[in-house]
Amino acid sequence: MTTRTRKITVAEFEAMAAEPGHRYELVDGELVDMDGKPRHGAVTGEIYLLLRGHIRYNSLRFDVGVNTGFQMDPFTLRFPDVHVTSWERMAGYDEGAPGWPAFAPDVAIEVVSASNTSSELARKAAEYFANGALVMWIADPDPRSVTIRRPGVPDEVFGPDDILSGEPEIPGFSCPVADIFAVLDRPGAPISEDG
Repeated sequence: MTTRTRKITVAEFEAMAAEPGHRYELVDGELVDMDGKPRHGAVTGEIYLLLRGHIRYNSLRFDVGVNTGFQMDPFTLRFPDVHVTSWERMAGYDEGAPGWPAFAPDVAIEVVSASNTSSELARKAAEYFANGALVMWIADPDPRSVTIRRPGVPDEVFGPDDILSGEPEIPGFSCPVADIFAVLDRPGAPISEDG
């Protein structure tokens, strides 16, 4: 006979003390450890800087951030690696209230790490879309590609020699895919997550 532990709610998760050295998402009431390795953080940082620069330079009405929580349901709290969310949608969230925004960002960006599976990424996409996301970007350091996933249409894959377009969700944004992953080419950088 299998004993199932009680699901943790998002409200209970918020009240929990942080465990040093760990970052968690809450998925269907269970804690899921998130990748915090330098390689993952470096690619996340590059995407954030590219988007932040574009949004600020063009005075676009978007928030852009890293590891920001978005509540998908009472038992699921996701922290996309990078998010872009319109000011209009963020206006519906009271920063002084407990909890996190009860919607998905307009653009949810996930950086693939060794522990990610395609089914896990598909589940995240389904949750994001069910909660109002327009698009999900999947940045994969191996093979240095960015997949653009939208509900109901085939994925678009941008390879290392392509120019990534953020249209129409992020007006005017484009950059070489190679720029996102160039941080991995620094001298002495590991070739893979395991390196």
